[in-house]
Amino acid sequence: MDAEQSIYLDTHNGLTGILPPSRGGAVLDIMPEIEHFNFTVMSMKGNVYIYKNQKGRTGIEHWVHTGNTQNFLYQSPTATNPGSGAGLARKSERRGYCDNKISALAYRYDGSPNTFFIYGDRYPETLHPLKFLGAFGVGYMYCQEGLYLIMEVNFGANYVRIGSMDNVHSCFNPAPFQVQEDAFQAKQQAELQEERADVERKQDQVRGECTAEKQAIVDFKRALNQKHEELVRKTQHGNLYQDSVAQRAMINMMDPLDAVRESILNVNLSICVSHRNGGDKVSCFRHQLSALQDAETRMVALDSRYASEPAKAQAEKSKIYWELMKTMPQCN
Repeated sequence: MDAEQSIYLDTHNGLTGILPPSRGGAVLDIMPEIEHFNFTVMSMKGNVYIYKNQKGRTGIEHWVHTGNTQNFLYQSPTATNPGSGAGLARKSERRGYCDNKISALAYRYDGSPNTFFIYGDRYPETLHPLKFLGAFGVGYMYCQEGLYLIMEVNFGANYVRIGSMDNVHSCFNPAPFQVQEDAFQAKQQAELQEERADVERKQDQVRGECTAEKQAIVDFKRALNQKHEELVRKTQHGNLYQDSVAQRAMINMMDPLDAVRESILNVNLSICVSHRNGGDKVSCFRHQLSALQDAETRMVALDSRYASEPAKAQAEKSKIYWELMKTMPQCN
């Protein structure tokens, strides 16, 4: 399946701008006023900004997702493998681009299936890449031997190719876009404060009958609040594109296993209260408890099975949780 997209290369400031792909022809203009605007800007330094619009209650909302790369730079593992000691070895194949106005020569790392078709003012036997400005493997590549332009990267049956090039002047004002990470942190801090207050209110209500069950719920909520505080802290200390600790923290912010375990404690309290009130619903609550405990066991097993794939574990646990919500008996 072929798709076209526009890539902007700012060689003065080392910036790459990427508009989304389209099967009906490349999107050519940067239009931040439209509802489905999507524009990615990357710097050679390692900043990544994904500008997006979404429809809100009062109109179009403007957001930018940074992945924390303002403070923790993205380390770009480009397809050109810059800095490789072996270097790109010259091959004999040539291809024409831009109506055959540009002729590019094939280069390849020994042992690699990927072929780069490169344009420059001279073609030494080996090129040693140092820096790359572009996207998807095509763009400018600065080597020890000089500046080159990658016109195509070929991955066997798949390829990325520069179809045309134009020298244009474009202006994009990012000022209206709110940083998504800042809004996320503000929301989380407010929720944490509310959770702490809720725990203290429930602690004051631990009295009378079934105090052990009530206290177990309060203790769980307090521990869960502390867990969330730590996860929020971890989401801030690494870029969300590459740092596994920050990624895991973000994923675990909404763990279905926590909801199941809290439900188990609430059902235990319901069983206790029902016993005190004549026990007419104890059997139903025990069916709930059995279903919840089975779900807990299955979710714990998923955490072990997908220990190195937390996103996969969360997805599978979510399936169990929603199936549980549909099938678990209702006792109230």
